[in-house]
Amino acid sequence: MTTIFRGFGLPKFQGKKVTKSLIINLFNEPYKTILHNSFSYEMIYQKGVSLFYLKEEEITKIEIKKKKRKKSEKLEDEKLQPIKKKKKVFEIFMIGFVAPFSGCTEKGLKLNLNTMEDVFKKLGKEKWITSLDGKYWWVEYSGISFYVEKEEDNALEFFNEDVLLKKPIIRITVPLMEYPDYGVKNEFGLEKLNQDDFCLDGKLHQPILDSKKAESICAKCGLVLSERMISMENSGQRAFSTEERNKREQHGSPMNPLMPDMQLSTMIDKRAPMPEVLRKAVKWDSRYTWKQRNMIQATSEIKRIGELLNLPKHVKIYAVTLYRKAFQLGLLKGRSIKAMVAASLYFACGAEKIPRTLGEIAKVTDSTFHNITKCYQSLIKELNLPSPTINPGLLVSKYVTNLNLGYEIQILAGKILTAYEKRYSLSGKDPKGLVAAAIYIAAHQHGLKISQTKVSRSIGITEVTLRNRLNEMKRFINYKKKKVNQPNQ
Repeated sequence: MTTIFRGFGLPKFQGKKVTKSLIINLFNEPYKTILHNSFSYEMIYQKGVSLFYLKEEEITKIEIKKKKRKKSEKLEDEKLQPIKKKKKVFEIFMIGFVAPFSGCTEKGLKLNLNTMEDVFKKLGKEKWITSLDGKYWWVEYSGISFYVEKEEDNALEFFNEDVLLKKPIIRITVPLMEYPDYGVKNEFGLEKLNQDDFCLDGKLHQPILDSKKAESICAKCGLVLSERMISMENSGQRAFSTEERNKREQHGSPMNPLMPDMQLSTMIDKRAPMPEVLRKAVKWDSRYTWKQRNMIQATSEIKRIGELLNLPKHVKIYAVTLYRKAFQLGLLKGRSIKAMVAASLYFACGAEKIPRTLGEIAKVTDSTFHNITKCYQSLIKELNLPSPTINPGLLVSKYVTNLNLGYEIQILAGKILTAYEKRYSLSGKDPKGLVAAAIYIAAHQHGLKISQTKVSRSIGITEVTLRNRLNEMKRFINYKKKKVNQPNQ
């Protein structure tokens, strides 16, 4: 019975560089050679020995020689001449032993006779490994691996350790060198999976990503598969394999646009002991430039107004991005920072369909309505942005609540605005004026007596604006009165 040694397999390979040519000299040509998944070749011998070497694309280099001839001579076709090169040395990276090979390891573990339970008793317990399309479960030790066969109905990759421990060892492999993706792929080029990738029911985990907690969780058993995951969303790089992802991982929290410096600055503790030269450098580094002070004030103001108006985070990020573009183009010269911040927030709310009026934003800032309007116009003009409009229907529920009116008023006012929008253009018209007129008409159609003064003051417009919109809507309502079914009063 032949002994299988760790690290080199057979005694004749000890201390030698095992190559394809050496194997052919020792064992002659193989019974057959198989290519596995465009990754490796397997040389199979009838004695139950298999040897693996990596697939390398053989590119024949050609040289094109163009000969110069006289005009009277005919041009000959270009000749392709192969360049002589040295023979490639295909190094064997793994040896496998299966039946009818008769052998045992240095610890006395015999192929096809001992079970995986015997392996664990003599060598210690290790994690089970498999591959999705493979036919083995195996355990890897330093310099040697032991394999058992999967169940026939194991299409769903069911893992049952009690059953596997009773099975005999049907294959032994000895790695001779590390190959590319050694920890990720096996010798057949298939991705490795260990027992931690399987759920309590023996089947594969179904991972779902919790982006808020940066965790990967199994949807079936709730097990946290990985935590404190690193986001590659803002890295500017894409990974197409596990190896690339591992190489391109970046440490630290993701960039935060709501921070003045994108959270990329380095902070040094001034209280820590340090030489005098470094202390002076830290002192100078803590002095901000005009640009840094401007961005600190702007981002703080955007976050303050966003909290007061209950704006979502993506609107605040939109406003910061818009303000930073305006700052880079020099639009802040001669203009108030707070006015530009208010204009950026107003544009962001309109672009993201968040119903906030310019008057609401002006109430929570120190800048005047006139200055905010000028900054807003300069943003649209200089950045070549389309002017977003607020849908009046989004404001109805707010003002109906402020006037203590019922839900039926809100429904009818929304229908009036929808019909009005189909007939007339909303461009250049204050959405608050349209909402006020729709609410006023809806209230009167439901028999509620409410004055124009109360509606205009509650919504924040003049009575003249309300009457102008009413005149338009009354003509429209009279035109549609017979065709639209009004709700029951």
